[in-house]
Amino acid sequence: MKLNFKALAYFVIGVAVVFLLMPFISYSIYQFFPEIKTAYYLSMITSNTLFVFLIMLIMFKNRLSLNDLGWRRTSFASALIDVFKICFLVWLINMIYMAFLYYSGQTTAENELVKLLQDPTISMFIANIFLIAVIVPFIEETLFRGVLLGCLRNYFGKWTAIVISACIFSALHFDLTGFIPKLVLGIGLGFLYTKHDSIYPAIGLHALNNLLAVIGVSVS
Repeated sequence: MKLNFKALAYFVIGVAVVFLLMPFISYSIYQFFPEIKTAYYLSMITSNTLFVFLIMLIMFKNRLSLNDLGWRRTSFASALIDVFKICFLVWLINMIYMAFLYYSGQTTAENELVKLLQDPTISMFIANIFLIAVIVPFIEETLFRGVLLGCLRNYFGKWTAIVISACIFSALHFDLTGFIPKLVLGIGLGFLYTKHDSIYPAIGLHALNNLLAVIGVSVS
């Protein structure tokens, strides 16, 4: 069992180190690049690069292959149908949740990323799609489903592992009002991963979700 407690410990410590370092790294970036959008993009690229290094470290220290982290083939047609089903369900729950917040008089604070995605140029729009809807899903799914969920399901039942990994995935986005939607998304991603025994359907759902979000914010 390669995805064991040792791999889980590397995940916990590694993620903690990245989040401890990023405020200092981001501060330095903002000092050298006063233009807010440029600085934010560089900060996002840096954090994801650190996560790639963390994945490589976990793989090296635990002698893991990409196959061990879920990079396995699956039925494309079956996976695609499930991706669209789960995506519809996730967005439906998200709409119900947002309606509940609205009618209960609660306001949602607009986060920094949403502000930066608004009114993009054509080149920025393409860059947003490439970074947020392509690069980020591959990295985050390898880390949160491939490593974290892969480790947890060796010690817990399938659904317990899915929910725990989804809670951690949502919490690490540091968005209080967005915790429930991201939790639901995380559960959907975990379900796809365990059902198909492959990370590709989860990457597909994550990419589709982020793509719709980028387009929605950009044209609003």
